Amino acid sequence: MKSRVNPHYMEKLYSFYSPFYDYVFGKLLGPGRRQAFKYLNRRPYQKVLEIGVGPGSTLEFYPPQTAVIGIDISASMIDKARKKAAQLNSGSHFDLQVMDACQLEFPDNQFDAVMAAYVITTVQDPHQVCREILRVVKPGGQIIAVNHSRSQNGNFWGRIEDLLAPVCVRIGFTTDLDVIQVMKHVGITVQQAVACNLLNTGKIIMGTKR
Repeated sequence: MKSRVNPHYMEKLYSFYSPFYDYVFGKLLGPGRRQAFKYLNRRPYQKVLEIGVGPGSTLEFYPPQTAVIGIDISASMIDKARKKAAQLNSGSHFDLQVMDACQLEFPDNQFDAVMAAYVITTVQDPHQVCREILRVVKPGGQIIAVNHSRSQNGNFWGRIEDLLAPVCVRIGFTTDLDVIQVMKHVGITVQQAVACNLLNTGKIIMGTKR
């Protein structure tokens, strides 16, 4: 089931955001990103895919000797991320590419871990993105998504999120998507969800591929 998100609109919007994304959204969403890295395995020589790498907000948090492939639909975001990667001396390797999360250009079972921060609620087909995540991660690999996820049906906040969705989608995301259920529906084994960000408005959702 596709959402109300228009991918062309989102590409243009996040390209517009790229010069000041970290200054605005970094303050609101950065805590969840940083907290998510506490759950990433610290083994050396891992191959990690980050979907929605944006301007490279998370590159400094990767453990040394990690091979990081970062993708984003916005070329402007990737340009910013490449400049940031060039300034880091963390011992990790960064390969940053413009790519559609719904059509990942990687073989099956390729990555030890997939990170996706604030992505699933910004795409037109969240089920397809989650299917692609499941396809490219290795069996037993980590899947870590950081996202708002709609409250349960019948919950007061769920109804508020439904009302806010048409407004919020204009600024870059939707509030009426139950991300956890989408991940489960495509076959991701969801192991844990931890609240994050101001007022616990986000979740760090951890899963794997059986």
